Amino acid sequence: MCGIYGELILSGESRDLNRQGQLSTDTLVHRGPDERGTMFNGKVFLGMRRLSIIDLSGGRQPIWNESKSCCIVYNGELYNFKELRAELEAHGHVFRTRTDTEVVLKAYEQWDTASLLRFNGMFAIAIWDDRKQRLFLARDRVGEKPLYYYRDEKRLIFASEIKAILADRSVPRCINPRGLVNYLASGHAVAPETMIHSICKLLPGHWLTVQNGSVTVSQYWDVGDAPHPIPPGASESESFWMREILSVLNDSVHRRMIADVPVGAFLSGGVDSSAIVALMQRHSRHPVKTFSLGFGIGGAYNELSDARRVASALGTEHYELNVEHFDLVDTLQKLVYHYDEPFGDPACFPLYLLSRFARQHVKVVLSGDGGDELFGGYRRYSVDRLAEPYQRLPVGLTTGLIPALAGRLPRFRRIKRTLTTLPIKDPARRYAAWLTLFTREMRAQLLEGSLLASVGDYDAEWPFCKYYSGLKKSATSDHLNRLMYMDFKMILADGYMEKADKATMACSLEARLPILDHRLVELAFQVPSRLKIRGRETKSIFKKAVSGLVPSKVLRKPKHGFAVPLDPWFRGDLKSFAFDVLLDDRARRRGYFNTKAIETLWREHVEGRHVWDGQLWLLLNFELWHRIYLDGEGV
Repeated sequence: MCGIYGELILSGESRDLNRQGQLSTDTLVHRGPDERGTMFNGKVFLGMRRLSIIDLSGGRQPIWNESKSCCIVYNGELYNFKELRAELEAHGHVFRTRTDTEVVLKAYEQWDTASLLRFNGMFAIAIWDDRKQRLFLARDRVGEKPLYYYRDEKRLIFASEIKAILADRSVPRCINPRGLVNYLASGHAVAPETMIHSICKLLPGHWLTVQNGSVTVSQYWDVGDAPHPIPPGASESESFWMREILSVLNDSVHRRMIADVPVGAFLSGGVDSSAIVALMQRHSRHPVKTFSLGFGIGGAYNELSDARRVASALGTEHYELNVEHFDLVDTLQKLVYHYDEPFGDPACFPLYLLSRFARQHVKVVLSGDGGDELFGGYRRYSVDRLAEPYQRLPVGLTTGLIPALAGRLPRFRRIKRTLTTLPIKDPARRYAAWLTLFTREMRAQLLEGSLLASVGDYDAEWPFCKYYSGLKKSATSDHLNRLMYMDFKMILADGYMEKADKATMACSLEARLPILDHRLVELAFQVPSRLKIRGRETKSIFKKAVSGLVPSKVLRKPKHGFAVPLDPWFRGDLKSFAFDVLLDDRARRRGYFNTKAIETLWREHVEGRHVWDGQLWLLLNFELWHRIYLDGEGV
């Protein structure tokens, strides 16, 4: 695992490219504290910071081929590199290291861009091909590893993190109005847009080439491109799907345990992480090290007891972090720095704290991300099935009386918003409405006139519509699987993958995600959704597939994400700090937001008249990000 950086001169002089490249590369030291390596040939600079996991002594980057015509820097892990190495040796290739990085380079030499379809792994790749005078960049299928780029008429710069690009002070720092709208709606950027106008994010499953001054971006993989083989008639067999899911997951876990350093796992006590740890125990000669976290205030904010029971049942070497006191403001500012863009998911807090804790014991962890998006783990999938019968009721009930009554009854206030969105007939827009933090109406009140005008008729819900209709027919494209596909392409790729990568790499910890093996992704989207969601039971087929691995209580445990005490924070430790940040003179003078709208949100929340902690969190993160990256205050 590493951080990579590079620059290609398209025209004109190279400036002080080598010196700038060295400085920019070193902004990624947290991603790779073990080694640094660079290459500069007068036209191209490649740099990397290495977190050594495989071939600790021989895997130094950049790596050249024998003829010195191709050079690679690489961030990621290739889990099938041993099989590919043997195949490449049969083609006559000679290897000087034991690292997967050299396998990626030789595969590119042998199969060019088609090599990507042979890879099983997570990666961001940069190869300078001197023969073709071509820069080749690529990102893994799911988007586990990020890759950003900036281009003007004279150069193209790329990096694992935006901060490395912005380390070059000549790169313009302007707010992208559409990026801001995406953030207010979704709580994170929506690729290829970022919050910086001139910087893009390469989409998952895409490659980019620069040759003869021309930049080409192309998609090489999507769900449905390589469907899992299914015997005739087996698609209706629940037992078939159970066997296949368990078989692929078992192989995926086994592959992700390959390392020359200690490997552990995050354990929440839920079905996904528990199944992964159980399979790790099968393949390990020693008890697996597992790590769990809980906030000391207890309740929904603490899952230590659940994780402890699973660890005991599986026989792991278990470590617990009970967070009672920590510097909330200092940690928040560090996370804002590490995420490069405003990031609205507060679950990055426990993930960062847990990663920092686990890094004291291991260098690699396996995590259970992806199961909900692939196998129907969110309750909103079940709720969506109510939309059609709900829409048959009289309009006066669905748009007026029922939501109004729900708003007055304390037990039902939480579902009022769901009830107001169920009448929306467009399935993609209905789904987007459930996930939107600042609605279109709220954004119109919040954004100042000039910024609102610059956005024009941009539709923040359009990506949902695009992906809803984009699931290929070779996958099972029923309605609920389309909702899961939207989550897979947006919420998972732009939200959860970003959260996992930045939080773990901030601590120099590599996270591997077995459920997101592309083979399991392909398999999951061929499973009919009726086998995933049965009545109120979510993730049914996955639970049955792993039922022999984990305690039965885990399978019956209600689904909920890691709860973060945002509301208590805003009423306690963050109250005065957030007020000072959101409503100080600098924030007022920026001209982005209507200050009165922010004051209203703040007043209604602290007085207990409404819960706006999610919206206030987004605004707080944005202002802190602006101070670090646009005002230049640092951390």
